[in-house]
Amino acid sequence: MDLKQSASNKDLNISVYDNFFEEEVQKEIWKKMMRPKWSYTGGGTTRNRFWHMDGLEKEEYFNEYLYEIICKKLDKNFSSIIRIYANGQTPGQNGSIHRDDGEMTFLYYANLEWKMEYQGHLNFYINREIKETVTYKSNRAVLFSADMAHCAEAPSNKAKELRVSLAYKLYM
Repeated sequence: MDLKQSASNKDLNISVYDNFFEEEVQKEIWKKMMRPKWSYTGGGTTRNRFWHMDGLEKEEYFNEYLYEIICKKLDKNFSSIIRIYANGQTPGQNGSIHRDDGEMTFLYYANLEWKMEYQGHLNFYINREIKETVTYKSNRAVLFSADMAHCAEAPSNKAKELRVSLAYKLYM
């Protein structure tokens, strides 16, 4: 696993991990993300709607198998999982600036392939100004404090598939 952590995102308590899962696991996650479980309920407000796959914390694959890999790779023992879900965005479906529940958020970029020109990056804010951007990259994971203001950008019009992120809301 490649750990990339710049001084600026270290100060903001953001850790970025490339090539997080083995290829077989990555493909299985993507397969599960393509199930017909999506609803158009993400984002919380009608002006920022996007796709949402909720209730993954009830599935053994996510709450045991992947969770064990995540904890081992991060060398962390979280006390509990609050929620596990997936967000899906297509062009024009920007998220809104928000903070998460729990203490830590583990976010995984699930698309098997993603070109830089597709955009869909994750921005972190201080006083409503972007202070750090984590590029959306296939098989990348991001761990950050849940109280950090952040927002996922919509993918560009060049992206022809759903931009998928798998989120774990955690307590330390």
